[in-house]
Amino acid sequence: MDEPRGIPGQERGRDDLTAWRAVLARDPLEADLFFRALARRRLGEAWAAAEPRLRAAANAARDVDADVFETNRDEHLPVLRPRDALGHDREDVVFHPAHHRIGRAFWAAGPLAALAEPGNEVLSGALIYLLDRNGEAGHACPVACTAGAIKLLQRAGTPEQRARWLPALLDTDYDRRLHAAQFVTEVQGGSDVGLNACVAEPVPGEPGRYRITGEKWFCSVADAGLFVVSARPAGAPDGTKGLGLFLVPRLLDDRPNGFHLRRLKLKIGTRSMPTGEIEFEGASAESIGPLEHGFRNLVAVVLDTSRVHNALAACGILRRAFEEAQAYGLHREAFERRIGGYPAVAELVARIKVALQAALVTTFRILDWSDRIDTGRAGKELVGARRIAVMINKYWTALAATRGVRDAIEVLGGNGTIEDFSPLPRLYRDAIVVESWEGTHNTLIAQVLRDFATRGLHEPWLAALEAEIAALERELPGEHAARARALLDEVRGRIVRLGGAMPARVEAVGRHVIDRMCLLADWVALCDHLAWERRAKQDSGLADVVETYRRLRLDPVDPQDDETLAPLLARVAAGT
Repeated sequence: MDEPRGIPGQERGRDDLTAWRAVLARDPLEADLFFRALARRRLGEAWAAAEPRLRAAANAARDVDADVFETNRDEHLPVLRPRDALGHDREDVVFHPAHHRIGRAFWAAGPLAALAEPGNEVLSGALIYLLDRNGEAGHACPVACTAGAIKLLQRAGTPEQRARWLPALLDTDYDRRLHAAQFVTEVQGGSDVGLNACVAEPVPGEPGRYRITGEKWFCSVADAGLFVVSARPAGAPDGTKGLGLFLVPRLLDDRPNGFHLRRLKLKIGTRSMPTGEIEFEGASAESIGPLEHGFRNLVAVVLDTSRVHNALAACGILRRAFEEAQAYGLHREAFERRIGGYPAVAELVARIKVALQAALVTTFRILDWSDRIDTGRAGKELVGARRIAVMINKYWTALAATRGVRDAIEVLGGNGTIEDFSPLPRLYRDAIVVESWEGTHNTLIAQVLRDFATRGLHEPWLAALEAEIAALERELPGEHAARARALLDEVRGRIVRLGGAMPARVEAVGRHVIDRMCLLADWVALCDHLAWERRAKQDSGLADVVETYRRLRLDPVDPQDDETLAPLLARVAAGT
């Protein structure tokens, strides 16, 4: 039976929801005042040329929104087609047509092409952030994996390898492009990569050529045209020291290159991006970089790249969650009031915004460090600091994304749980996957603690923060700088105590120390950008965000004792 029409309350409710959707259809870059200021700062003189590209990417991401919904429907997920109609092995992954429309938008935006020359990490990252407002969307992970392959070739490939592979990896034409994947995880080890058992047998008479045999348990971007694979050369030692890194093309003479795609996994999120189990049976491969540096290149280049992309994905997810929740609060009415006017709703929206802006400033600080390193404007001390920053930032931003989407779903209430009402259910699933990809929380924390103990990398990280705080004390003297200095002293003391503790004690308390490091990184980056905005005579409302961060995260206050907190949260929630 059709729903009766013309009932004033029902029609007003639908009108409110229509107005909410209309707000969401605006220019995403124009609506993101804080990010525009951040991008302008980090891009510097390149901002004028970059702005049209950023706007085009933002609008492309908005325009493929309906296609992203379609590709995540159960009936439209990727399908494995192992053989063609004549029974030939193909190992193909078949997608809904909407998947390819999204891919054309992602590749045409140029986040990978930007990597052709050093010094463009900020630009590439800015484009990726704007694209990732749709979550993984079937293509954020392929872009990340392809970026890792590009950097691996640039840093470890031979001139012949670079000439052969890079043009197609950098291509902006989706229908011509070559995209990459990284296959490392095996069933017996998971994060313990040293247990990898895939074997690489040298091909007699062909230096640098190998045949790879073994299975990989978690192969995202299973449709990729080029695989970066870890394997143990015959006779190599056990553990990570014995692992080499190899390039494996998907096809040879238009036939599968010695592999069998067993199945596609059913995941909680990132469902339109295929993840499978792959068995190699003498696949033709070529080594990339010195064999003895395989694990080093895997972690320092490939996984490092994906971890930065992981943080950008978290930022994109948070931005979309904020937009959905804020706009809904402005247009949805309950108990004769717009729900955004309720302090409890304003607090949820403000929390998402604070988490977003903290994630953005820390992630784009890392991208800026990357550009400085890649163009010779920084020493090796910053390389060590960046390594630690990448790992803790991946951990911290992933946690923030999940919390932020959950808060946004609460703002929308029951509507927030409906798959075709908003992207929030999909973003929540994607955010949970973001927490596990490229190193679980515990894996990353353990690696940071090992880097402290074996390489002393806490020293360059602390030195980098020390330098930023010293600049802050000059440019933004007062309580912001004083709080940063006090927190730095506390964190340094905690790290020193870790160094003198027994291993079991380090394992038990290490995560809590890393949490304090993350708070310090957030606070310094937020205050540093506030100082820049004041120098540049910009005002994105960041001062209120910084103060909210202090009261909610750094030095939590009791709302019953602080009557100014609710008005502060309302101002933060109302800003763009």
